[in-house]
Formats: sequence, structure tokens, C-alpha cells
Amino acid sequence: MEINSEGLDPVIVSVEGEVDLATSPRLEQALDEALSSSGATGVCVDLSKVEFMDSAGLRVLVAARRRADGSGLSMTLREPHDRVRRIIEITGLAEVFGLARNS
Repeated sequence: MEINSEGLDPVIVSVEGEVDLATSPRLEQALDEALSSSGATGVCVDLSKVEFMDSAGLRVLVAARRRADGSGLSMTLREPHDRVRRIIEITGLAEVFGLARNS
């Protein structure tokens, strides 16, 4: 897994590869750093290059979302890969992350 952070408003955290039990601690650290960035009003997590995410990755995203909400920051997910989007939808988290499809 590769993670890059850039920008300030919002901080963009770009994730590439697989997010699973072994790699989720790195994502958690990157999101903690992004949410702690001085002057940032939010974080955007770019998931367009993540082809696999398991429950450990979802746990990290949910925890970061809660932390962002508690700090008055925004947290959005950008362009999740179809497979990742499907996992988010199956778990009922699409609405939480603003990914619910309009029917």
C-alpha cells in the first residue's frame, strides 16, 4: 500500500493498493496526521486506486470519520474503486460517507 498526503484545505490522502489488516495501521496513521494538520478544515481520502479493502480498512475509515466529526472537520471519500464502493454499500456505510446512489 502506498499513501501520499498533499494540500491543506482539504488535506488529500491518496491511497493505492490493498487496505487490509496488515496495512490498515499505516492508513490510520496517515489519517490521524491529516486530521491533525494545522489549519485544515477537512480531509479527502482518494480511494480510486484501492482495489481491495477489508473490515480493518473500513474500521479505520469509520474511526477517522468519527474523529473528524468530533473535531468539527469534514471527511470525504473520493472515487472509491467499484469493488471498494460495493463493500461500503454492503456494510451500510455509503450514506455515512456520502456515497449513497440516487435512485
